[in-house]
Amino acid sequence: MIAMIGGYFLANYFIEKRPFFYAGTLETTKVIITSRVASDIADVFVAEGDIVQTGQPVMNMSCDAYKINARQLDNEFQRIKQLMERGHVSVAEYDAITRNKQDNDLRLDWCMVKSPIDGMVITKFREIGEVVAPGTVLMSVANPYDIWAYFYVPYNILHELSVGQKVIGILPQAADMQFVGHIIKINEMAEFTPKNVQTRDERNRLVFGVKVQFENPQLILKAGMTIESTLMQNE
Repeated sequence: MIAMIGGYFLANYFIEKRPFFYAGTLETTKVIITSRVASDIADVFVAEGDIVQTGQPVMNMSCDAYKINARQLDNEFQRIKQLMERGHVSVAEYDAITRNKQDNDLRLDWCMVKSPIDGMVITKFREIGEVVAPGTVLMSVANPYDIWAYFYVPYNILHELSVGQKVIGILPQAADMQFVGHIIKINEMAEFTPKNVQTRDERNRLVFGVKVQFENPQLILKAGMTIESTLMQNE
């Protein structure tokens, strides 16, 4: 009986000494690309899964109406410019046609849709020939190298954490594969904070979001995966 009791307490001792792992869901920087003009889609240059660079064209709108306006405005601008040089038109008239031309030129530039970030095309929502309005969602692009997770920790361990601190994350579903991460943000406000926090026990129930960015050179980590970490420096 004594041996059984001793074994029970010994087992409990090792169980209690095992580190506690916090779990977080991985997220990436993701942008939604929308149309800035009303037009039909003339070309789509990328497919889902393609890697794109900042400023790379991903889609082209036909913008026939803006092209017609451009020809008319260019002719009008040249005419007004010549008259302005001869003193036959006012500065106000010249400024008005200049603004109209610049506005139309800007919209023509928007007709070539470009990626705002380096990343991967996640979802393509529209195809060639579809007519879209300003604000219509065209595609989403995510940066798989910029990946992080939020871990929610109690108040009583905040003093052990600091921005820039190195931590190790593991993937339980991948034989506990390890990934180096760094704390990049510790939220100042607690989640589900009681209205009146008076005692130490109550403060210990508060949870604070800790954002950890992970290195992902081989793109093993993906948005939606669950990653675990003790968040301690001595891992």
